[in-house]
Parts: sequence; C-alpha cells; structure tokens
Amino acid sequence: MENRITIPVVVEYLEEDEVYSISTPMLPGCRAWGETLDEAMRAMPGNIRAMIAACKEKGVPIPPIFEKSEISAPVSLLVQGAPA
Repeated sequence: MENRITIPVVVEYLEEDEVYSISTPMLPGCRAWGETLDEAMRAMPGNIRAMIAACKEKGVPIPPIFEKSEISAPVSLLVQGAPA
C-alpha cells in the first residue's frame, strides 16, 4: 500500500508580484511560488521534502506526520482558503 502524505496548503495570488504563492501551516516558512498555479503546485512537494530534510538534519522538531513517513512518499496537496 502506498504511504501518501496529505498536506493542507493555502493558495494566494499576489497581484503586486503577479505570482501564485503556496504555503502550508504544517511547516511555517515553507512556500512555493509560480507564474501559474500549476507551476507553484508542482514546486511545493519538493520544497516540503527539502524543508523536512533540513529540519531533520538540524534536529528541528517537525510535525509527527512527517516523522512517521518516508521523505520520498508521494505528497497530495489539500487546498484551503486564503487567510482573512
């Protein structure tokens, strides 16, 4: 059985910069940007994996879902509304 990780993300369009920004409340500071929504969404799983690896290497606590999962596990992004 595939061990897929589902991660909530927030998508925003930054009009000033004309880019889409994606972040996840589970990993503060983990973001991806793209000129299109597709570009930003495709970048996010790699950014999540890189941040998890960096946190593990530095001994920084990470959410339990990431401690139990392989860093190479497939990632599903669950889009939430932008913060008010």
